[in-house]
Amino acid sequence: MNILMGHEAQPEGDGVTVVVRKIAKKAVEYGDKSIVVTGWVQHQELSPVPLYFVPAIRFPLYREYRMPYQTRFDENLVKKLDAFDPDVIHLHSPGPFFARAIIAYARQKGIPIIGTYHTDFDKYLRYYHLSLLRPLLWFLLRGVYNNVDAVTTPSQATAESLIYHGVKNVHVIPWGTDLKGFNPSYRSAQWRAKILTGEQKKIMLFVGRLTWEKDLKTLAKVWNILRGTRNDVVMVIAGDGPNRKDLEKLMPKAQFLGRINKEDLAIAYASSDILLFPSSTETFGNVTIEAMASGIVPVVANEGGSKTLVKDGETGFLCRTRDAKDFAQKTQQLLDDENLYARMRSACITYAQDFSWERVYEHIRDIYTSVIQEEVPAYEEELLSQG
Repeated sequence: MNILMGHEAQPEGDGVTVVVRKIAKKAVEYGDKSIVVTGWVQHQELSPVPLYFVPAIRFPLYREYRMPYQTRFDENLVKKLDAFDPDVIHLHSPGPFFARAIIAYARQKGIPIIGTYHTDFDKYLRYYHLSLLRPLLWFLLRGVYNNVDAVTTPSQATAESLIYHGVKNVHVIPWGTDLKGFNPSYRSAQWRAKILTGEQKKIMLFVGRLTWEKDLKTLAKVWNILRGTRNDVVMVIAGDGPNRKDLEKLMPKAQFLGRINKEDLAIAYASSDILLFPSSTETFGNVTIEAMASGIVPVVANEGGSKTLVKDGETGFLCRTRDAKDFAQKTQQLLDDENLYARMRSACITYAQDFSWERVYEHIRDIYTSVIQEEVPAYEEELLSQG
């Protein structure tokens, strides 16, 4: 099977970038062929498959991001794509221009196309004081996702939101995690000693892009509550982004590692004790499942994809969205109750074993086969009946 994937831009550390690479890599491992059409890739050498580029400009609201602006592929690119001869096209969280270009190519060539909704743009608007644009946003999203043959998204919570706003043919396929790359064997006494400088304390970890839509202000409030009431914890931040300097001011004495490579991230996960992750805008929660596979207990927002991964009181804690006191109280429960922590840690490791990328790719490949054979069922009614 020849699979053409479209992804607007691939900044390093971005969750969609991780997923696109994983799907492409699994395609190759399963004997399929894949290419990626994109506007920009921060580290091209990390792509497991060939890359084809379209012109892109910087996105005004997020300067690290690039946005393709053409609504049609140029003749040279079309010839290259024709030579690849795709059986199916897989579109990942596109903007309106890139979506229009790739859907136009699919329809012109008679190639089935699916779209994956990765990013909760609706919730992002509130962080940029643009909530008035929500009706326009959903109009544009329907224009994209109702013009493909099937839609996938990684959590039922996100699927129900799409369906509520009029998106059709929605399938839920949770993402996986690299169980070899993230597991408790990466726990490092040396890393802990470096972070703790000889002190006997617990380590709380946040991983992600440092942008306000990750609910960083809640993170800062939780840290300040905890450090104001106890001295047996440290806070470590792994990641970078446009709001890092502001966050450093809000979180005195927290340790900022910046963007780190995958191996160092695996060590950071496995060597920490608690994942503190208040983001309410996750469609899945790659960070949450990576942390669970690594053997640390998550304390997350009871919203979006995170709430579908964590069983409250069993594999972590779900907290009221943007409620710093609730996050602090539940974090303190884990810090103070060693038996509770040990039970949850064991349950996390066991639960994460079901999230292999092999299983994910097999589900996605079933969707590819269905659209090629024009046998795609509409699942939205089933989902609504479950809600």
